[in-house]
Amino acid sequence: MKKKAILLIIILTSLSLTGIILTQVYWVNTALQLKEEQFDNSVRLAIKSVVNQLLQNKNEPEFQQKINMISCRKSRLDVFDYIEPQMLDSLMANELKCMKINSTYYYAIYNKINNRFAIGPDVPCEEDLIKSPYQFSVSSIYRPGDYTLSVFFPDKTTILIKMVSTWLIFSVLFLMILIFSFIYVIMKILQQKKLSELKNDFINNMTHEFKTPITTASLAAEMIQRDEVLSNPSRIKKYAGIILDENSRLQNQIEQVLQVATLEQEGPKFKMKKTNAHHLLESVIESFELRIKENNAQLSVDLKAINPMVMADKFHLLNVFYNLLDNALKYSPNYPVIEISTWNQSDQLVIRFKDNGIGISHEHQKDIFKNLFRVPTGNIHEVHGFGLGLYYVKTVVEQHDGRIDLKSEPGKGAAFDIYLHTND
Repeated sequence: MKKKAILLIIILTSLSLTGIILTQVYWVNTALQLKEEQFDNSVRLAIKSVVNQLLQNKNEPEFQQKINMISCRKSRLDVFDYIEPQMLDSLMANELKCMKINSTYYYAIYNKINNRFAIGPDVPCEEDLIKSPYQFSVSSIYRPGDYTLSVFFPDKTTILIKMVSTWLIFSVLFLMILIFSFIYVIMKILQQKKLSELKNDFINNMTHEFKTPITTASLAAEMIQRDEVLSNPSRIKKYAGIILDENSRLQNQIEQVLQVATLEQEGPKFKMKKTNAHHLLESVIESFELRIKENNAQLSVDLKAINPMVMADKFHLLNVFYNLLDNALKYSPNYPVIEISTWNQSDQLVIRFKDNGIGISHEHQKDIFKNLFRVPTGNIHEVHGFGLGLYYVKTVVEQHDGRIDLKSEPGKGAAFDIYLHTND
């Protein structure tokens, strides 16, 4: 899939997801407003019922008789003479319960002219009561004075959220699933695109790597068939050597691909035996003698580990050392200086391959051991590979219960340290 198509899909999907989220937010807000309106109507009906019952109680003969008796003792009646706090409390509780409002509330009767409270709450919340939207005049019960019955709900927001909590939880849950699914799909698309690019790069590199030795060997074979070459044994030997070298090179490349394919498909099958790592290193160094001379390389070996014995699969560990030394030569184009050293650290054997090559930038170091990943080599066009070597190295080392670390700076070379547990 092309980059523009992926970008278009991401943009359209992001816009759609944003639209869904905004729609959900709108409906949640609308639901809260409806619940708030429903709550407000229930409170108003309850308080009106309380005021009506107080007015009805005022008109009863027993209450009128009681008021007359109080007026004989007092020159001026107060609002609490007409509205008894105990009766008001009982009526408030009953009416709100009938409306299924079971939240904490505070009420009071105060004068709106001077904000003087005649019947006040048990806690200091006068300001909230004065600003409360639930206020009802009691002038039909007591005059003179502009007295008002006010009710305040401190947990109103919590009440409204609880009313839509089930729907809200499912809405948030589905949105989270949708968002995470969207992120996951986009990440997979980008991952697949990257894998596709790596695959194409691998095929191109493999074609080049396979084609070069085949072409060289074919040319050498054609030269041998010429009459002037057939009569010259030294030239036949030269061209036969080229064919043999190119065949060996092609075989090594095929073997590298097959090794990684085996690890990927069948899983690692190692034959662990007590092994002298120094002997394996010496064997690899010996096989590289000609290449070291051809590349004018300087190789220093410092095998000072007292205990080089490890439990390892000789074949795979040999390939690990071969790959690291091969990379040191390939990526040190100008007079390579390579150091191979060992030492013991606690119960581990440390094996270091260090070179003075092009190095690896920090941004690529996190990916260097990934399958098919190849570091861009800038102007070094002659360096080719499949991006399998270091992936194979890391996989084998980890299967030996070890680890490999990389220290590198661009232009200053690289150092690979392998840590393996020793075996006495």
